[in-house]
Amino acid sequence: MQLYRAAVPTMKAAIRELSINAGGMPPKIREDRSVDQSGVDGVGLLVSQSSTPSEDMSCFVQPTQETVSSVESISDQAGDRLVVLMNPQWRITDDALDAASKDGGIWRGLASFLGGKGDSMQQLSDVGFQDIFTLEGYVCKGGDIRLAKRFDSDWFVFAANDDATGYIKLGTMKDRPTYQDVDGMLDDKGIGLKYARDFGMTPKI
Repeated sequence: MQLYRAAVPTMKAAIRELSINAGGMPPKIREDRSVDQSGVDGVGLLVSQSSTPSEDMSCFVQPTQETVSSVESISDQAGDRLVVLMNPQWRITDDALDAASKDGGIWRGLASFLGGKGDSMQQLSDVGFQDIFTLEGYVCKGGDIRLAKRFDSDWFVFAANDDATGYIKLGTMKDRPTYQDVDGMLDDKGIGLKYARDFGMTPKI
């Protein structure tokens, strides 16, 4: 819920920025938490109510795979109006269940039932959703790594500096960099393990 509470004000500001404010009046924004069936997953729906209904937009904040049917329903109702998924709660990379749920074999249904995201991703693709901006992170060589991609760009890879005051660019790739790719980028930049940097055994970044 902490991430949800942080994300909602950010997305409300983005909706106001993207809205056409007729007469200088910002749109009303309605928050609907009923899409969070558990009540604790931190999922919500923001819907703007502009003076011109054709300019209304919807945003699912932190949707889960269980929310996909609601996303389909709202998208059908929206028609040409914008529907956004912000910070969805499914993995970008595939585990074994995800891979099986995307396969057309006999295990697809079982894998989807057990949590594989293949069917959900196919449903979203069929509706017409596209990745517009992706930002993800993990740890490599003990340091924080960030991967970023815009819909019209390559993947950019950044590493946090040791003072935690910023990031340095490691490189770019057309396809999503693997962990091994990032490890190689760090080696190319002469960046060693973080504990070694902390103890002065290798240069800091």
